Amino acid sequence: MQNIPIRNQCKTCTRRLIEIAYKKSFWFKFFREPLKYLMRLWVWICRYDLKSYEILNENCLNCNRFYKNSLKDKSKLFIFVNDLINPLFDKWLERIVFKDEIIKAKEHAESILKNNEIPKGWNLKNDINNWNKI
Repeated sequence: MQNIPIRNQCKTCTRRLIEIAYKKSFWFKFFREPLKYLMRLWVWICRYDLKSYEILNENCLNCNRFYKNSLKDKSKLFIFVNDLINPLFDKWLERIVFKDEIIKAKEHAESILKNNEIPKGWNLKNDINNWNKI
């Protein structure tokens, strides 16, 4: 039986929003970074296989969305914790990032899902190795 990759169903490019938030709010990074590394540690401890998720674009490589989706798919405890923390995270992010930037992040995610070219406005000058650390 062949392993069929799980297609990530991103509705919004979180990376795009995080890049903007990091530039606008010094403190946002200190809130997000521990959460990011806890998710990555959790996935590593539980030995969840992220290779089963389809990477549609090099800018998606190592995106936290894969870690989060894997935990949501396999851990009821994570779902409980996420339901507590995620609303706070989203509210803060929405205060930092403007609505037009959220719309562009949604367009970006949709474009990647449809395997189209990266939409205008994406920072193509980003160093991909540095970006993959976010």
